[in-house]
Amino acid sequence: MGASTRAAVTSVGAAAVALAGFVADGLLAGVVLGLSLVFAAGWSRLVDLPTHRGAVVVVAGVAVAALAVVLTSTVAVLGIVMGLAVVGAFVHQMLRRDGRPRLTESVSGVVTGAVVVVSAAGWVAVGTSGSSPALVVTGAATIAAAAAVTTVPVTARTVVLLAPAAGGLAGLLAGVLLLDDVGPVPGLLVGLAAGVLTSALHVLFGRFPASRRLRPALAAALLPVLVVGVPVYLVSRLLAA
Repeated sequence: MGASTRAAVTSVGAAAVALAGFVADGLLAGVVLGLSLVFAAGWSRLVDLPTHRGAVVVVAGVAVAALAVVLTSTVAVLGIVMGLAVVGAFVHQMLRRDGRPRLTESVSGVVTGAVVVVSAAGWVAVGTSGSSPALVVTGAATIAAAAAVTTVPVTARTVVLLAPAAGGLAGLLAGVLLLDDVGPVPGLLVGLAAGVLTSALHVLFGRFPASRRLRPALAAALLPVLVVGVPVYLVSRLLAA
C-alpha cells in the first residue's frame, strides 16, 4: 500500500470519527473501537514483533478495557488501564515458548501499541465536554488536512513542515468559520498537534517495509487518527475550564 493510499485511509478514518462524534457518543465509541481493533490486528506485523498473535490479543484487550473505562468511569482510571497493559505485556512474554528472542523489543512494541489504543479512548472522553461534537469534528478535519499533505510528492523534510501548517490552518478555519463552540486558538492547537503527529508518523512508518502490506499498512494509516485522541481531550478540558 503506497503513501497516497495510506493517506486516504487516514482521511477516511478521521471522517468516520467526525461523523460518529457529530451523531452520538455511543456511535463514536463503536467507531473508535473498530479502528482500534483494526490497528491491533496489524501493529505487531508493522513493527515486526517476534510474536504476532499474543501482541494482537494484548493490544486489542487494552483497547476494549480503555473504552469501557471511559464509558463507565473517569479518564483518570486510564492510568490504571495503562499500568495493567504493561503487566499484560510481561505476562505475554512469560507465556512464550519460543525461547523469548528479542524480548525487550517485543515488550516495548506491545506497550507502544497499548499507548496508542489508550490514547484513542480520548476521542470518546471528549464527550464529557459541552463542545464535544464541534471539537471532534475539528480534530478529525485537521488530521484529514495533514494527511492530504503527505500525498504531495515532496521531500520528507518538506512534508514535516507543510503538514503541521495545513493542520493548524484547518483547525483555525474550523474554529473561526464553522464551529463557534471551539474558537480559533483551540482549533489551531489541535491542528498543529495533529499535523506534527501525522507527518512524523507518515515519514517514520512509510520507511518500514511492512507498510506496503495490507494489515500493517492499515495500522500505520490509522495510527495518527487514534493517537490524537488524548490531545483533543486535553483541549476539551481547557475549553471546559
